[in-house]
Amino acid sequence: MIAEITLFLKGLIIGFAMALPIGPIGIICVRKTLTEGKMHGIVIGLGAATADMLYACIAAFGLTMISDLILEQQFWI
Repeated sequence: MIAEITLFLKGLIIGFAMALPIGPIGIICVRKTLTEGKMHGIVIGLGAATADMLYACIAAFGLTMISDLILEQQFWI
């Protein structure tokens, strides 16, 4: 029983450590939350997550396009 609680607490600490906001956007989220309230911090965080998602989609579709182009021109390459 004690080992399970210890394991749970270690997992909880590691989870919080991995979720810490690192970088300038994370600092802005923390600063806005502390100065202007929880809702402002959530909105900033959602905006940052949306921008990251957009960048990831652009990268994924760009790689797909390049991959398709290479497969089409495989004979010449």
